[in-house]
Amino acid sequence: MSDWWTERRQNQQLSDLQSEMSYARSETSSLRSQLSRIQGSLQSRVESMSRAFDAFVELSDLREETAGFLDAAELRRYAARVLSAMASGAELPAAVRPVPQYWLEPAVVALISLHANTPDEEAVSTAIKLDERRTSTFLALALAALGQRHQVRTAWLDAAFGVPAADGTLTRVQRVLWTTAARGGFSAESLDLVVQRLQVAVSTEGAWLTRLESRGSASSRPRGLKSTEAQDSAAMRLSRVRDAVDSIVGNTDAREPDPSLSLPEAQQTDVPAEPDKNSAAALLRLLISEGSEPERETLARIAVLRARVTGGSDTVETLSDSAGKVDALLADDLAAATEPHLAATALRVISPSVLPSIESLARTADQPAPTEVSVDSGSRTITIRPDGPDQLELATATSAITSRVGGPTAKQLAAPIAFLAAGVLVALGLGLLVHWFWIVVGLALIAIGLNSYRKVREEVNADRLRAESEVTNLNDRCTTAAESLTTYVKTSDTRRQSITTDLTRLREQLTP
Repeated sequence: MSDWWTERRQNQQLSDLQSEMSYARSETSSLRSQLSRIQGSLQSRVESMSRAFDAFVELSDLREETAGFLDAAELRRYAARVLSAMASGAELPAAVRPVPQYWLEPAVVALISLHANTPDEEAVSTAIKLDERRTSTFLALALAALGQRHQVRTAWLDAAFGVPAADGTLTRVQRVLWTTAARGGFSAESLDLVVQRLQVAVSTEGAWLTRLESRGSASSRPRGLKSTEAQDSAAMRLSRVRDAVDSIVGNTDAREPDPSLSLPEAQQTDVPAEPDKNSAAALLRLLISEGSEPERETLARIAVLRARVTGGSDTVETLSDSAGKVDALLADDLAAATEPHLAATALRVISPSVLPSIESLARTADQPAPTEVSVDSGSRTITIRPDGPDQLELATATSAITSRVGGPTAKQLAAPIAFLAAGVLVALGLGLLVHWFWIVVGLALIAIGLNSYRKVREEVNADRLRAESEVTNLNDRCTTAAESLTTYVKTSDTRRQSITTDLTRLREQLTP
């Protein structure tokens, strides 16, 4: 008894010890996991602080390099103040010291003269000789944002926009010039120039017809004849395309310059709010802050270091940043119901590409009405004319359906007859001669036979009803097809006139 009790206590102690060890292992694993996270977090913070410190040290060194460009920095601040003063109607700030070989100083002088309607052609010429593309971009966007589109020269936009890359990619400058032109910031001639440049880069396989059609809201294609599905679908799509084009061209908001072109109120203060990234104001700010040629690389590096110190991204915005492919930007503009100016310009760009598809769609929709159609009965084809179905073919198809149904076959009757015969033999033979119990068995067999016969009759009747239903359905289909064909033929002139009207209207709207 004592040995048993001692052994039991030892086992209990061992079990408790094992539980404590398991708990200790769990706690150790949890602590290791927490320690790993803490170490990782600490390491990440140390690395971030180290990068920020290195950036701060390098930034301090670079600031010493910029000491030689104080006049250029003051000129940039002056240019920003000039824009703010022009936008708010305030008095222009006093001029600052010129910076030799820096395009911004003569460009600002040119802008002031243009804004006052007294163009200083010498300043314009000097700035363009120093940097034609930046000067052209600055003057075009600044005048557009100040509401002086009539002062923007097409030659400036030509130099500023350039040509899209071979793969259809646009820079940020090209996209902003595009949207500014679309919103009425430049003259009609300048917008034509942008449209022509984009048409060179647009893909002819951009599914523009489908994209344009998705904006339409015409009614769905009515269910009609199978043989006219292609014409009906084409006519419906043509109507939907016209509806889409009407909604874009007919939007009167796109006929006036977009108010959003103007410099926002926040831009008219000494500490302006951050403008929209793809606005003229944002691009003007980036253009000014880019700096002169000698200091441009240093200023770009300073921007990166500042971002590191503040924990921001190392990516610095530049004028040559990609804005996307022409096709993708056009698709976005075309679908933008809230941007009528962009949608209208996108429609102009894709017009040469989409018009041949519209012509093809109209040709399909304008095909002549068929003189006859056919209805398939499963085993026969019935010809349908406006005066009705071919009676001989209909009778043959009807006969083929009804001939499949007759009375019960010998195979179907075999089982019922066998049960009935067996029941009679058992009831009369064994029941009368052997024992009355066999009479009950015989009657049961007879009942089974009668039930089987009833089921056979029900199946035959069901087949007959199905055949009658098929015949009725076939007659209805033939009648409906004849009526649809008659209606289609009668309305051919009206339908073709509608197609011609849609096509003519689309040609007028999509042809320059």
